This record gives sequence, C-alpha cells and structure tokens, in this order.
Amino acid sequence: MGREGSPAQLPTAKRRKESSPPTTTSPVPSLTDDVLLQIFLRFPSLATLVRAALACRTWRRAVASSPAFRRRFRELHPAPLLGLFFEPPSAVQDPVLPAFPSFVPARRRDRDLAAAVRGGDFFLTSIQEHPDKAHSWEILDCRGGYVLLCNGDLLSEEAMAVVNPLERRSELFFDHHRKGIFEAYRGYLAVRNACLLCSDEDPASFRVVRLAHDESRVRAAVFSSDTRKWKLYPWIDVPGRPRLSKSWLLNSNMQSNGFLYWVYKNHKYMITLNTATMDFSVEELPPFLQNRRCSFDAGETSSGMRCIVYATDFTVGVMLRRTDSDGLEKWMLDRATPLDTQLDGVLRKQKGNYDELLVVAVRDGFAYLATSKKVYDSQNPSWFLSLCLETMRLENLFQRTYDSGAHPYVMAWPPCLVGNYGRFGLEDGT
Repeated sequence: MGREGSPAQLPTAKRRKESSPPTTTSPVPSLTDDVLLQIFLRFPSLATLVRAALACRTWRRAVASSPAFRRRFRELHPAPLLGLFFEPPSAVQDPVLPAFPSFVPARRRDRDLAAAVRGGDFFLTSIQEHPDKAHSWEILDCRGGYVLLCNGDLLSEEAMAVVNPLERRSELFFDHHRKGIFEAYRGYLAVRNACLLCSDEDPASFRVVRLAHDESRVRAAVFSSDTRKWKLYPWIDVPGRPRLSKSWLLNSNMQSNGFLYWVYKNHKYMITLNTATMDFSVEELPPFLQNRRCSFDAGETSSGMRCIVYATDFTVGVMLRRTDSDGLEKWMLDRATPLDTQLDGVLRKQKGNYDELLVVAVRDGFAYLATSKKVYDSQNPSWFLSLCLETMRLENLFQRTYDSGAHPYVMAWPPCLVGNYGRFGLEDGT
C-alpha cells in the first residue's frame, strides 16, 4: 500500500567517473542517472525495480550508488509482503518424522511480485538435503529477506541456518553458542528463541541474538555474519521476576527498530534489549496489555517509530513511545480502532465464525492479523489479513489453519543493489 509523495524531490545521484569504461551498454544510452532514477521511482513495487535494475550493469550501478534513491524509493513504496512462513505444528523431535516450515503466498495482482515468489526457493530446498543434519527444521525468525531456522532441540548442539529464499541459496550454517551461554547459571536455565537483526544499509550482513535466563538474571549471545563468531555478554540481574516460577520469561521474537522484547509469564513486566548498546531494561506493561486475552506484538510504523499493536475482540490499538508530563519515556496509546465494519465487508457472512482478532506480527507500518475463536476449533481455519497502520485499512490475504507460529516474509532490498557486491561490484569505486 503505497504512500503519497512526489518523486521530483530526489537528491542528485552519484555519477560514474569519466575514466571508467562501462562494462555493459545501457539500453537507453541517452538517459542520465538522474533521469533514470526519476523513472525508476515511478515503478509500482520493489520487485519491478529489481527486475529493471538488473537488466544491465549501468542501470544497476545507478541504483546501487545512490543511498538517497534507496531512501526515497522506500518512502514511496513500502516493502511488499510476499507471504507467510508457518512453523511445523508440533515440536521437532524425531528425525524419522521430519517437520518442516511451510509457506503460503499472499494474493497479489502485481506480476513482478508473483514472479519473485515463483522464482524463489520458498520450499527451502537448499537446506533439506544438508548431509550432516536431520531433515527436521523449525523457523525462529524472518527479517530483512532472511529466514532463521534451527535443526534439533534448543538445548542441544543443533545447527542454525540463515537462508535467503529469493537468492535461492543457503547463506550460512552455524552452531549455537552452547558452551558459553550455558555456563555459570544459577539453579534453573532457560534459552529463549533466537532473533534476527538486519540492516537496510548493509543487507548482506546480519546478526543473531539469543537470550538465556536463570532464576534471576538474563544474558545475551550475539552471532555476527561478518566474523562468523559468537560474542557472549555478562549475566545481568533483573527485577520483578515471579518468585514461584523458574521459567519466568515467555518465548518471543518481538523486535522494533533495534530493540528486542521479552514479556514475563505473569504479564506484568517486559524486558527490553537495546541492540545498539546491548543494555537491558525492565518496565511494567501498560495495564490493558496485562490482560492475557489481549494479543499484541511490537514493530515499526511506516516512518520507523517503535510501536506496539494490540487486539481485543475486533478492536485494534496502536501504542507509541512518547514522553509523559514527568519527562519519562513510556508506551502510550495513540489510537484504538474498531474493525467490525471493515470485517463485515472483507469476510461477509464468514465473520460470524469468529469472535476476535489475533496480532500475528508487525512489520514496516503493517500489522498482520488472524481471525480466531476464543474457544479453539481446529475445524475452523483462520483468515489472515494485513492492516495498514497509516490508514487502518484491512486487506484479506488468505485462509489457513492457525495452529502454529507464523512469520511474514517481506521482500527486502537485495544486497546486489547496494554498493559493491559480488559479481555485480561497481568497477569505478562509487
């Protein structure tokens, strides 16, 4: 769902040096880089841009050498949803009975988006025949065009894999930091799901963050794709944990603009990790988020602001980080919108089969929702929908049984269209 804006305000792109001979002739030699990028801004989606930019080295160079163009294109064309990955319905236990994530594409009219899905490896075949690993994999996170998976029990020497389905290859296999993260704990130890951290400006790099907690402390371990090593951070004491509960944090991969979140099992507090400083903090959840019937997730608005989106019955609310009258930054309600009327139009008679919405995920200004009944009915599949947080308009995606975790796969800016990258590297140094 695009946002309004004039592409005429694009800053000047970097130009090629006169001394560098072009390696491929442009299909339209008379076009300057600036004019070319103005045309590219009018493309309907990122998929169309990628298809055009890779037509020749000159056009790729024009796109890759202009960070200003990338920023402006993202402002005008939000990253498109290609579909959702679903976790296996049961825990990965027996290699003889493999469990594997599934992918359901979103219904899109854009031909280039449909072609991107058809051309990608969304069955994740690149990891299914790994010679040293079982055929059972479960998905942990999905960000920046990458999918993070693990093979085996979280407490074992399992392999982890980061895969880019659109690149049709496995990016990296690695083991988790078992020897370090499981040392020097007090009493009981629990390891939470891993989270992916990606960068818009360096899409070829990523980090993986794992959180462990014992009876009263937390610690983080971070894997870098650049160094291919784990870095272990010290144990940190945290307040407010339930005294009678050993495993006191919920599994989570909530993330918002460089901040990771884990909620206490008593739904009273939330731990935040600032991944820029690697500092932990704890704050009390807003009262209505403490309701166990309230479904919520963290993410970003279209402008990059941190937000929490929650759903109660058929009402969806948005919370933002703001400063109160005492000068303290906290989560504050921005708006709450009843969606009954829109659901009547989208689902028609089928709306009567459901009595609430669940927040599946929040990404880049969109919330992904699923219809549900408060009393679970395995025979009643859910409708998955997207909600634009800017306009609060619903769009129907598809219908599927919602019996396991779901992860939106949003098309990310490809590494080959940023600076020097692989065989497409800019030969003139720009």
